[in-house]
Amino acid sequence: MNKHVSFNSDASARSLRSIDTSVALFGGTPVIAPGRVTLWPAAKRKHLKALASVVESGKYHRVNHPLVTELEGRLAEWSGGLSVRAVGSGTAAVHVALDYYKDRGHHIVTSALNWPGAVGPISISGLEPIFVDVEPRLAGMDDKSASGLLEPDVAGVLITHLFGNNILAPNLRAAARAKGVALVDDVCQSIGAVRGIVGGSHLDTDVLALSGNGAKHLGAGELGFVLTRDPNLIDHVDEVSLTSSSRNGARIFSPNSKGYNYRPNVFSASIANYRLKHLDQQLEKRRNNAFLLWREIGQLPGLAPLFDPSDRHQSMLNFPLRIEPEQLGFPSGPVARDFIIKLLQAEGVPVWVWLTKPVFEYLPDVRGKWSKADFPNAMRLLDTMFYVSEIAPPNDAEIMKLYAAAFHKIWAALPNLISKIPDGVAAA
Repeated sequence: MNKHVSFNSDASARSLRSIDTSVALFGGTPVIAPGRVTLWPAAKRKHLKALASVVESGKYHRVNHPLVTELEGRLAEWSGGLSVRAVGSGTAAVHVALDYYKDRGHHIVTSALNWPGAVGPISISGLEPIFVDVEPRLAGMDDKSASGLLEPDVAGVLITHLFGNNILAPNLRAAARAKGVALVDDVCQSIGAVRGIVGGSHLDTDVLALSGNGAKHLGAGELGFVLTRDPNLIDHVDEVSLTSSSRNGARIFSPNSKGYNYRPNVFSASIANYRLKHLDQQLEKRRNNAFLLWREIGQLPGLAPLFDPSDRHQSMLNFPLRIEPEQLGFPSGPVARDFIIKLLQAEGVPVWVWLTKPVFEYLPDVRGKWSKADFPNAMRLLDTMFYVSEIAPPNDAEIMKLYAAAFHKIWAALPNLISKIPDGVAAA
């Protein structure tokens, strides 16, 4: 098949509807009934109790609220001894870290395959990004390419760990250390990376930025964390992000504050505190679910995981996959991925497309300064990757087998669908 295919027109829908009515998109019965899958953050009645404790305290925003202090201590212990400060969001955590290191230079090296909320703080901090392509089998910044970009004017490297993957990047970390370049790890989607994942040791990094957002592992609303071994950075968090209260409870107006007001949301902290008690079990279930799902669908042609689902150190926020369109008879580009997404969603599988453009095209401050043609690996992934979103508990092996059944149903139908697409559906 060598034509670009559009599946959006009414004509295409009518044509395909006559091809295979067993698929739900064209009139068949979905594999998964509505309501069968539990959506994250999987609310529980115990969350109401946690929220009620905040209401009863009468203090909704204090940085020294006992719930916030308890959460920071619990996360520090879970991480294996890092110092922790709670802030307003993962983006706030990245911003505070970059603000701390910005005097080392004017540029930050980071991946073109990234999230705007992670990269936006570069410009907010008065710095400029230098984008680098990704290693396609990890969806992480290319280790060797990034290492060659550490010029004297580079203040730091922002390493983003997507979907729960761990980006070890040993060459990059060694080069950064040798040149005095700060290492900032955005682990907002990979909470397990704050622990010892390198032969039992922590990543060689200066700071880790973590998110407690409702879609993340802590599923708590708007919340973030700065984790580090540098006591001066901890002091910096307090200095720049607080204006009218202090960690010891004093009501002050600091003459040094930049007024970011990144205080943590106490309601969110109460939920995160509850979830942290059960985080190991959650991570284990996510890993097991993803491993089981891949075992069931791994033999399907043209389908590959974005990183190894058998790696027990990854956090598997979602289960990212990619399509090899040529193996399925599709042209290169997003056509195959987008069509398969529609088919799977109609069967009840919670699959979604992430970003479809390199991150700089979402950011007005840097848009137009970079060309997507310079990042072929990132573009290849952006055109072909998608993810299964609901792999967290209480979804279990039975749900994963339903997902797998839907995948097999669609793959069995694909040859018939592709071969019978009429010429009127195709566009040059």
